Amino acid sequence: MIIFLYGEDAFSSKRKVADIKQKYLNSDKSGSGLSVFDCEEDRDATKKIMSTAFTANLLSPKRLIVVENMLGTFLAEEQKIMQEFLKKKGKTLIEDGDTVIVFWEGSQPKKSGALYKFLEKNAKSQNFSKLSGVKLQQWVLRGLIEIDPAAKISKLALEKLIVYCGEDNFVLFSEMQKLASYADGKMIEEKDVEKLVRAKIDGNIFTMVDAIGANNKKQALGMLHKHLEKGDDPFYILSMFFYQFRNMLKVADLKEQGMPEYEIARVTKLHPFVVKKSLAQVSRLPLAKLKTIYQKLGELDTDVKTGHIEIKLGLDKFVVEL
Repeated sequence: MIIFLYGEDAFSSKRKVADIKQKYLNSDKSGSGLSVFDCEEDRDATKKIMSTAFTANLLSPKRLIVVENMLGTFLAEEQKIMQEFLKKKGKTLIEDGDTVIVFWEGSQPKKSGALYKFLEKNAKSQNFSKLSGVKLQQWVLRGLIEIDPAAKISKLALEKLIVYCGEDNFVLFSEMQKLASYADGKMIEEKDVEKLVRAKIDGNIFTMVDAIGANNKKQALGMLHKHLEKGDDPFYILSMFFYQFRNMLKVADLKEQGMPEYEIARVTKLHPFVVKKSLAQVSRLPLAKLKTIYQKLGELDTDVKTGHIEIKLGLDKFVVEL
């Protein structure tokens, strides 16, 4: 049997591989027939895979071979060798339930690749696409129950958790475990997420913009310096300022047209939590002021790229001179 698992949701596909391994080890307690080849680390993996596939396992009739990162690492010529091998032995492998080869990719491989096309057509394939929106929220809710059947989370806490962690399921799951353990069966609230989850800059940007909107330059500067002292990339911080003020301009324009919150989220394709926070910020910053701020960001970006100002000093001046 040949199995092909891939896609941007590497967390879920990795768990699927782990489930397959566990199911195999339930029948082969010694694990003598289990072989794992990571093509990022082993440049001779192709030869070893072909040799292992038809080498008799003396301790068990079953064999499981896991091949990681072949499509994303090996050149077309190397992949072609594997493709030809699978073509030649494919029927035997498909009919042989005792030998299973799992190809795992932690991202979306190039669809034009010959090996990709072969696996898509001939293997049991599953694309673990990146989750977002309602699907990601449902994934978090299911995950929390898996971690602790008594775990509960409020809607606002759920939205904030996703904004803080982004759409990285590895980070999300780790933070879910932390929150479930801390709450111990009680409802996980927004304040719990704020207390326990280390927000990415993407989440903290709301607080910095809130401080700017309230003309609290001391707080905004304090947060900015905290990120810089921690080693966060100043160019990324600048890009996040661009991101949020651009969102606020979009939201402000649609709000002036009388569009309701849910419709703004649909039209802009922004997360409802981002729309909610942006609407609150827009109410404190007139559209004319928003346009001025965005213009200043553009000027700062130009000055930094042309060498007229150092990026960290430029971010300081941007906050102070608003």
